Amino acid sequence: MDNGGTERIREALADLCEPLHDVFAQAGASKILKPPDEADGDHQDEADSDEVPDFSGPEYGWFRTHAVRAHAHFYLSRRNLDPWTLAGNHKRNGELWLANGAFELRILHGVANDIPKPGYNLARRAYYRNRPLGGTPLFGVQETIPGLEHHRLLILWHVGPTGEPALRVVRPIGDVMTGRRVPVDVDFTLPPTAAELEQMQFDPSDDDIFLNIADEEEGNDFGAGGISG
Repeated sequence: MDNGGTERIREALADLCEPLHDVFAQAGASKILKPPDEADGDHQDEADSDEVPDFSGPEYGWFRTHAVRAHAHFYLSRRNLDPWTLAGNHKRNGELWLANGAFELRILHGVANDIPKPGYNLARRAYYRNRPLGGTPLFGVQETIPGLEHHRLLILWHVGPTGEPALRVVRPIGDVMTGRRVPVDVDFTLPPTAAELEQMQFDPSDDDIFLNIADEEEGNDFGAGGISG
């Protein structure tokens, strides 16, 4: 296990704990994502109902997902994320990406406990091929030496029924065979604050996952219902 690499991941993500939780909480609270009676309380009349359609049904899950992602991009674009910057092309199916030197981060909607597969797109498949932490040296030099390492991470987001966002960080390490899960060597829940991230304990796992959160209860529930779809 490469403790240095995992520590650098933790240090890099500490700058995003508060901003990401804040913007996804804001995005999830958007008026257009709530049923009309929840959006306007007791003051809603029939005219208001026409202005605020009810998008809470399962048939609008795709819309809620895109709407939350659009709101999150809007709020992030107006925040100082230094040393992180917004990347990707949001006009291309709502890409929500961040970059910070040796770190790339793609923010995807989480469904159940599965990690989205890269599919057949060559660029997406390449993104998933991180060199495992502590793995094979590159030209005789361990790749995780500062300055030589590169981390392509995923954050899987979900906004639950109460409007509180859940953000899961994973680091994929290879292609996905048909019918199998995405292999990763980092997998943990991003806490709301940098202070909480600093206090988290990271331990080796026996299941090809190099990081687990100590004393975490039953993993993450990304399949729960809610405004994020």
